[in-house]
This record gives sequence, C-alpha cells and structure tokens, in this order.
Amino acid sequence: MKQKKKIHEDEKIPYFEELISFYKHINASPPLSEDFDIREINPEVLKAFDYVAKPFRHNLYCIAFYLEGDVTLNTGFWKTKLDKPAIYFKTPCQILSWAKPAKWLKEYFIVFTESFILKHKPLADIIFALPFFKLEKAIPLEINEPEDVEMLKNLYKKIFNEYHSLNNDKYDLIHSYTYELLIHLRRLFIKYSETDFDLAQKIKTNDNTLVDKFLSLIKKHISSNEMGDEIHSVKFYAGLLTTHPNHLNAVVKRITKKNALSLIHNQIIIEAKSMLTQTNIPIKVIASNLGFKEPSHFNNFFKKRIDLTPSAYRKRGLL
Repeated sequence: MKQKKKIHEDEKIPYFEELISFYKHINASPPLSEDFDIREINPEVLKAFDYVAKPFRHNLYCIAFYLEGDVTLNTGFWKTKLDKPAIYFKTPCQILSWAKPAKWLKEYFIVFTESFILKHKPLADIIFALPFFKLEKAIPLEINEPEDVEMLKNLYKKIFNEYHSLNNDKYDLIHSYTYELLIHLRRLFIKYSETDFDLAQKIKTNDNTLVDKFLSLIKKHISSNEMGDEIHSVKFYAGLLTTHPNHLNAVVKRITKKNALSLIHNQIIIEAKSMLTQTNIPIKVIASNLGFKEPSHFNNFFKKRIDLTPSAYRKRGLL
C-alpha cells in the first residue's frame, strides 16, 4: 500500500481567517479590532526594514491604495508591477507574497473580515456583487486623474482618523466611509473596464465560468441520488466553488436573469420528471433520492411548480 507523503511543517502554506494571526505572519503590530484595520505606510519609517511576506493564504478582503513608488505584487500566479497611483484588491483564498521593493511606496490599505461586512448589509450587498473581489487576477485600477487620487486619499484619511479616534460609535462611521469608498471604486472600475478590453473580457469569462461550474455541480449532485437536503442549498454549492453564496447568487442573476436557488429547483424538477416518466421507482424513493426528508415535502415542492402532484404527473405520462 502506497504511503502518503507527509508534508513538512515548513512546506505548508499558512491560511489566516482573522487579522491577528495575519499581522503576526507579516511581522506587523496587531490591529485595534479583530475584524477591521487600516494602515498608512510611511516610506521613511519602513525603508530600514527587510520587509518580506512569505507565501500565505487568507480569508480577508483588502483594498490597498498605492500613491508613490514601484512594487511587484504576487497574487496567485500573476505578477503585477505598479509605477503610478493605483487601487489594488487582495481577495480571499489566493496565495499572496511580497518582498521589499527597490523604492518604498506611500500607501494606505484597509483590511477586513467577512464578519465586518455582514454587520452592515449595504456593505455586504455591494461587495458580494462587485466582480473585482472574485477575479483570479487581482486588478490594479490605475488612477490617472489627480482629482480622483485626491478624492480617494481623503476617503482613506477619514477612515484612518476615525479608526484611531476614541469615539464609541466609530465603527458606525467606518462602515459608512468604507461603503462610500466602494461606491467610488465601483464608478472607477466601470470606467476602467469600458476602456480596457482585456479586463472586460476577463470579467465576462470569469462570470461565465462560475455559472457553468455551478450548473455542472447542480446536475452532478442532484443526479447522484446519494446526498441529503444539502443539495438544495446555494450555500452548499458556493462552498464547493470557494465563493460566498451572495456572490454566487449575484453572478448567476447577472448572467441568467434568475437567482441561484431557482436554478437548483429547476434541475430538481427536471430530474424528478425523468424518474417519474421513465422508471417505476416508488415516489417516496424518488423523493429521498432528490434530497427530500419527507415524501410530503417533495409532493408540495413538485405541485407548487408543475401544478400536478408527482403521482398525477406520472399517470399523465403513461396515458
């Protein structure tokens, strides 16, 4: 029997779901909050440090605003060299690393967890719908207009100052300022994608690929007849696709004009119709095969969509 090769501890790529362990990995001071942080990078302070980050994965959202200098950023299998003001998105699950640049950057960045997002629904709605948080290639948005650079810099300063204030309600404003930042970034992103064919095509391809994979997984699991009611859940498929259910639903709706749950239900109906008309499998067994805990649940589900009970549909098909 072939033994599995044991992975040495040094060969593992660390994965961070919260900010404290992430900052420890990059040898930085801990954040003030476990779910949100903002930093201003001062080149004069950091130039004496041998600043590197060994490869790691994270489940965090980060929006960096590079103002000056040059740097090569490694995200997944992409390398991006920036030499002008740019917004750079670091997305969950990708492998990241960086080394000390030849010239230090002036930079702001905010980093936050999913918990921070979910505490503020408008923020969650915009983040899960925006494509730049889910593209395999992290996208630098080069900011060419001086007024746009100044506007973004002022927004980051507002967030930074509030974060370091002693106000008890500061996170209410931080949520609002972060939402405002994302609205402006969405505008810039739309403008950027309208003039950059490669980026526009990448967004379209990425969305289509996600929907195709989703549809394939639905068919695979619903036709397997070996799973429980998890196959009815958008969350189940989002987990397989390493994305968030809200994001999956937003992309599916953008491409198909239907929500993700309706596509799952549609495939269940297709499979049910096939088994009812082409086999003699008892209806209670069909219900179980399709992930329904009770035959009555399957009966109600089917009748609501077809306006016939499974038994009536089977009899009609035999006429």
